[in-house]
Amino acid sequence: MSYSEHYSEIISGTEYETVHYPASEDGGSMTVSVNWSEDVNITIHVDTSSFDHSVSTIKHHIDGLTGAVLATEAAQIEERVRSADAIGESVTSGFFRLIGSEIAQQMVALKSRVDSLFLKLNDMKSACQRIQQNMQQDYHRITGRYEAIFEEMDRELAKRISSLDEATYELAREASLEERRSCDSTLSTVPTIFASENSQAQSILLISAIRSRMNSLLQSAMAYLASEKRTSAAMSAMLDAVTSADSETVNLPAVYLATNDSSLHLAERVVLPPAPGLFTNDLEMMRRILALFKQQNLSWKPLSDQNKAQIERFFFPLVDAIHSPSEQLDDRVRQTILRLWNAQTPDSLPL
Repeated sequence: MSYSEHYSEIISGTEYETVHYPASEDGGSMTVSVNWSEDVNITIHVDTSSFDHSVSTIKHHIDGLTGAVLATEAAQIEERVRSADAIGESVTSGFFRLIGSEIAQQMVALKSRVDSLFLKLNDMKSACQRIQQNMQQDYHRITGRYEAIFEEMDRELAKRISSLDEATYELAREASLEERRSCDSTLSTVPTIFASENSQAQSILLISAIRSRMNSLLQSAMAYLASEKRTSAAMSAMLDAVTSADSETVNLPAVYLATNDSSLHLAERVVLPPAPGLFTNDLEMMRRILALFKQQNLSWKPLSDQNKAQIERFFFPLVDAIHSPSEQLDDRVRQTILRLWNAQTPDSLPL
């Protein structure tokens, strides 16, 4: 766009000149100062039509270039998106094909293993069926043999019981015969007399059975009372053995344990065998044992190899005897116990 600019300025200054004058009398020269000023007006006209035309032309080209760049960028972005989609689809399909192929391979391997195990199970089934048939045959054969033996024993026992109780059976038969005969008789006095005799016989038999049972009961009671008397005598002898003259001293094993916990306090414990229950729960006895260990002023020393070997003779079988539902847990527990035992040798108090 063309435009004009107008500038207005006053220029002023002082000039010094040397003036020579002719000699009238003496002649000579002198310096004269002259002050001057001038108004200056300047008008500048700038014609920008050609520049504006070139700018509009360049803007048109820049707009075209911008459109081309935007179109190229959009095409590039679209191409990247399409390429990314293609790559993702290819990777996804390849991953699924790989997983599918691995699963197919595993299925083939498992199918072959299942087939082999199925054949093995069929063989085991056939073997179990054969064993079952043999066991059934053996069972039936042994059952038949024992049935014959027991039936023969039953018959023999029945014969022996019949022979032993033949008198009782004969008496029962005679009693029932007399009872029927008395009932069938037309005489009025015979049934009455026989009923009295039969009732008396039955009472005697009942009293005999009761007497036999009472005798066996009294014998059992006597045996029980005799055993109780022997037990009481033995207990009295054991309780009185402490004050008897021929009493002897019995040594009781005890284990004294001392450990330092996290608070650096000494924890003491006495372990006694479970046999003498009155000593196990006796707190006074525990205090006496602890005082006995403290009064001797014993010093802790590392356990000797001989004592350690003697302890391991009983300790290792106890470790091997650890059992739980998990074998892996048993092995881990055994290894941990043995590692702790081998890592540190305990100290002992030599008496």
